[in-house]
Amino acid sequence: MSLFSVIYPIKSCKFQACKAKGVKLCGALIAAGLIATYSSKHLENNRSETYSVVTLIDCRTILEPALSDRDFGFYHSAILNTHSVNGEEGLWDLAIRCHNAYSNAKSNKKHLTDIGELNYLMCKAIENPHLTPSSSLRTAVISVFEEPVILQTSDVQKKLGVEDYIGCASVHGVGPSIAIFDTIRDGQLDCACVYPSPLHSRKQINELVEHMKQILIEGSVNVEEEKELE
Repeated sequence: MSLFSVIYPIKSCKFQACKAKGVKLCGALIAAGLIATYSSKHLENNRSETYSVVTLIDCRTILEPALSDRDFGFYHSAILNTHSVNGEEGLWDLAIRCHNAYSNAKSNKKHLTDIGELNYLMCKAIENPHLTPSSSLRTAVISVFEEPVILQTSDVQKKLGVEDYIGCASVHGVGPSIAIFDTIRDGQLDCACVYPSPLHSRKQINELVEHMKQILIEGSVNVEEEKELE
């Protein structure tokens, strides 16, 4: 696995844009990722493509006894959704669709009832790689966390010169083409994007993420301009 991280300041308007549209940040990230992915394929005649996305949900609070976010470990479940994209979607229309899809699934407790099925499918993918696209073990185009991690850099980190850090491990190799680990660090959106190499190149993923950034920034500016006209 290879990884790289990108960091850029997020002004309050971007959070306000998500709130104004009634979506969480993960919905906007998914939508930007799908639009950028579709655009990168340069398809003609607005041909529709269907992509799978995974939203990871922290289950600590629903355990018995409940755990806090400071309890170390991986306590996430997943919701798998598919979305069709034809290149004509706007960021916020697609973000709302993505948000509603996983929200409805979560309301129906799919993140709990589907655990067995998802584990079964992952095991089958490991045993039979040819069942996945191009035998790549890719089960989705993108995965995101339902909620971002919010951190403030401590004085100790600053003193030591630690600017960024991330930990990610996979013992089975099954996963998305891009796994987004989003953190609001010191008021900035810090997205670490993990991807399988050499299946995807750093250049390919970097271009995709740069396009995602552009889509998010432009979409946020548009919402801000709409509010000014009201």
